[in-house]
Amino acid sequence: MIAQSNATIRNEMAQVKRRLLSGQRWRALLLASLLPLAACAAPADPGAMTAPLSEATLLPAASGLRQAVQMGQVAGGRETHPLWKSDVSSTDFAEALRRSLRAHAMLGSGAGAYRLDAELLRVDQPFGGINLEVSAEVRYRLVRLSDNATVFDQVINKAYTASFGSSLVAVTRLKLANEGAIRENISALIAALVAQEKAQPGIFGVPVAELEDALRRALLPA
Repeated sequence: MIAQSNATIRNEMAQVKRRLLSGQRWRALLLASLLPLAACAAPADPGAMTAPLSEATLLPAASGLRQAVQMGQVAGGRETHPLWKSDVSSTDFAEALRRSLRAHAMLGSGAGAYRLDAELLRVDQPFGGINLEVSAEVRYRLVRLSDNATVFDQVINKAYTASFGSSLVAVTRLKLANEGAIRENISALIAALVAQEKAQPGIFGVPVAELEDALRRALLPA
């Protein structure tokens, strides 16, 4: 009888221990999800926001945009507060845009035939969650400098989701989502310019390099 009673007690104690351990695991998971919120936020990295080359963004050899675009005004960004959350500043956005144009052979070394202005209208960020989705809305204007005519004016909205697996730290996931949304947005801009030139050949004129070659030939003595 005593042995049976002791076995019952041991069994009940084991059940209580399992419940306590289970509760500790839940508390640990909860703590792991809350602690990252107290981490310092870092600003978006221009390199991580630079649009990569893709089939949709490849510039044709005879494109009038080849080495013909200069950076204009970039506005609408917000500075990151280390004790709050990651954001995208106008300076970092402008640098990402500049690097993207250079990577796609659009950035002019001189004055350029066109000026690209960009306004970051809004960056929608979640307050929390496991997978964090950020959407970025940007207005782009491409202006032809010879007559100050706007040849491209479009608002682009793109989103990117940073999964829980990308980082256990919430502020880091938000930073990754910010960077991904801007990167996707810039990629969509370049793809739209390439598509417009394919649909309307010659809309952006003759490549600057060809004009320079023609000018040099014209200046050569007969």
